Amino acid sequence: MDNRKVSETDCVDQLLNFWEEVFPEGWHFNRDGVISKESWDGIGTKVLFVLKETNEAKQNIVIAINRAIEVKRSGWWRGKVLRRVGRWAYGLQNYDGTVPPLKDAKSNEKSAIKGIAYINIRKTSGKARTKKKTFDAHACEFAPFVRRQIELIKPDIVVLCGTYDQVKRYVFPELKKVSERVHVNEGTVFINAFHPAARRKSSMLYHQVLDNYHAYKNL
Repeated sequence: MDNRKVSETDCVDQLLNFWEEVFPEGWHFNRDGVISKESWDGIGTKVLFVLKETNEAKQNIVIAINRAIEVKRSGWWRGKVLRRVGRWAYGLQNYDGTVPPLKDAKSNEKSAIKGIAYINIRKTSGKARTKKKTFDAHACEFAPFVRRQIELIKPDIVVLCGTYDQVKRYVFPELKKVSERVHVNEGTVFINAFHPAARRKSSMLYHQVLDNYHAYKNL
């Protein structure tokens, strides 16, 4: 792998093309990133969500999420992940010194999704449970790609959805902790959050993200 080529790539599509070329033979490559460029460019607070991998899905994640927003019975909305991500996104996008009520976040979860970026560290499908040893090895191997993808997306806030350990260890080891679950690097805020599918109350997970961001903003 040519790490210099990775670091010098200045286009997300080119980066993903190169990443797919060096991917393990026979593995499906799930492309991901900004959900709607128009919404992303027009949003005030740009929020990127970093997850682990898809659960058996072999598809372009951007296309799949856009389709899910339009289709009432989409499988994406039957699960917890995208709905909770949408709520967290709404809260962060609309934070104005106070934490938006969860009921408002629930009502606007779909529209909030349009203005986010959504990536997986491992760009292939996994199973119901991620095997930590193999996932960590993959994160280590492809860390330069993950880092460059985040740099090119240029978010204001990165929500690490159960991926803090891997991002801190392999991708951005220079992250500086500033409060309980908030780290910063060159002006970008990283929030260490549980995975959105965690078996916790939706309200607890929402306030874990938003209350910790609020505490950071009031340091």
